[in-house]
Amino acid sequence: MDKILVVDDIEQNVELISRYLINAGYDVITANSGSMAIKKAKLLQPDLIILDIMMPNISGYDVCKILKSNEDTKYISILVITALDSKDTKVRAFEAGADDFITKSFDKMTLLSKVKSLLRIKHLSDQLKKQYAELQEKNNIMDYQLKMAKQIQQSLIQEANFSVNDVKFTSRYMPALDVGGDVYDIIKLNEDSVGVFIADVSGHGISAALLTSMVKMLFRNLVSACPEPDKLLSQMNREFINVFANKITDVYASAFYAKIDTKNRIIHYSNAGQALPLFVRSCDDTVEELSINGLPIGLMEDSSYDLKSTVFEKGDVILFYTDGLCDSLYKDNPEEFIQKLKELLLDYKNQPSEEIIESILNQFYYLDDSSKYETDDVSIIICKI
Repeated sequence: MDKILVVDDIEQNVELISRYLINAGYDVITANSGSMAIKKAKLLQPDLIILDIMMPNISGYDVCKILKSNEDTKYISILVITALDSKDTKVRAFEAGADDFITKSFDKMTLLSKVKSLLRIKHLSDQLKKQYAELQEKNNIMDYQLKMAKQIQQSLIQEANFSVNDVKFTSRYMPALDVGGDVYDIIKLNEDSVGVFIADVSGHGISAALLTSMVKMLFRNLVSACPEPDKLLSQMNREFINVFANKITDVYASAFYAKIDTKNRIIHYSNAGQALPLFVRSCDDTVEELSINGLPIGLMEDSSYDLKSTVFEKGDVILFYTDGLCDSLYKDNPEEFIQKLKELLLDYKNQPSEEIIESILNQFYYLDDSSKYETDDVSIIICKI
């Protein structure tokens, strides 16, 4: 039942209005002065206040101003009643905070109509505030879940900086504001061989964090049993599809895996729809893509993957990266991005791996000295001989 506070210093007016309201089914409380009205409004929190303007000591105007400036009563609707029907009186009442206005020559139906209208607005306002509070709570939960998902994802990516037989492996991960889909792993397979795995799963947010965890787990579980890159990607594809078959659509991962023999200076590699690594050959100052085709993991059950090999020499540089690097500035012009990236690698091929990575980020990732694109995460791996 809606609760209405009736305020008037004339008892007959209070009794008349109260009778109308009680007969209409409202719960009525009364006050015969402005000071009492303020106290009862704060204490009892009525749904509506019907307030006389012309009262001694504290006028209805002042009561309006006090109630509307108080955090506990500012949202209570106020219907002012006065014997004065001038334009100035109405303007002054609305400026004081009144929500509607009625003169004392009103009839019962006019009063109840205005009361019903103001209460309807109040109910809608209450509903909106409740929905906002519920939405805020859901957002807080979602923010917490995203924060945890981001921590999980970043825990899967350990930046590398080590050498095997004078072949140095260095990596950098730049997280997105949202949870991105990058994951990579650089693992020593034996004394002379190193596996370089880099992938980007579909989607963002919590689902991406779960997928990156799964892809990393699949790689670690299968890499020993499937030493060749093509066999590894094929088995990962089968396992991936077995998990999601007929359950979730549009779930996939692009991936590139290279097995690098640091002793014999041979790299064996296969691709599953991932951005092609760039290979800088120091002997003739050329940059080529490790071009090889393959569908992303999770799209087709019977996908097979090609295997290619190439040799490398002292001074060569191999760059592995995810497409977030291109998307930051060259999403609509990937050819220009590849060309500029090749030029940069030639310019910096003799610099330490850390400087090469920083130069790449400066040109393709950072907007200026203080800000950067963070719509997608970026992973960079440098293999330098």
